[in-house]
Amino acid sequence: MKKSAFTLIELVFVMVVLGILASLATSRMERDLKQEAAETILSHIRLAQQLALNDNKHRSDGDSRWQTAYWRFEYEKCDNVDRYIYRVGSDSDLSGGINKVEAALDPVNGKYIWADGACNNFDDLASDESPDVYLYGRFGVEHISHSTTAGSCASQNIAFDFFGRPHSGIKDYKVHDSNFQKLMTKDCTLTFEMSDQTEFKIIIERETGHAYIVGQENL
Repeated sequence: MKKSAFTLIELVFVMVVLGILASLATSRMERDLKQEAAETILSHIRLAQQLALNDNKHRSDGDSRWQTAYWRFEYEKCDNVDRYIYRVGSDSDLSGGINKVEAALDPVNGKYIWADGACNNFDDLASDESPDVYLYGRFGVEHISHSTTAGSCASQNIAFDFFGRPHSGIKDYKVHDSNFQKLMTKDCTLTFEMSDQTEFKIIIERETGHAYIVGQENL
């Protein structure tokens, strides 16, 4: 009887330890997924700025909308589901949107950082499209919001000029708008909400365009 009781106590103890380890492992996996999302998005925002620093988009044909061609990071909600995708690219033909051929290539995997806003192909990506742009399916990001203070990122696209300075709302440039009218005068905060109710924030600083994850400024 004593031996059986001792064995039962041992079994309960083992089960408790395994439960604790499983809980820690699950928590660790969730933290890693959020961190991976934050680092991936941050790297692509910085890529947009780096491309802008190496590419003066001023046009010799005098088209007053030339600033819409700035390299930019933009996100949008899918047409048919409450999910988000993002793109990095340059509207070089000034058509208003970024076509696939105008998108940047991810230096990690060599694929386009681009997705169609219709979002009909979550499970059927083209072989040359990066899966990272599907934020929910890839990382569990459910929602994105941005600061709405005047002079900050008042739209879902943040672009960079050839000085690396951030602009917001360049897709809305009109023929009569003056140069650098969309230049950000206040820091931009992007908030990404995860499916587990946690979140992370990325700040893009005015003037310099420096981007970083809140709480990880040295990353």
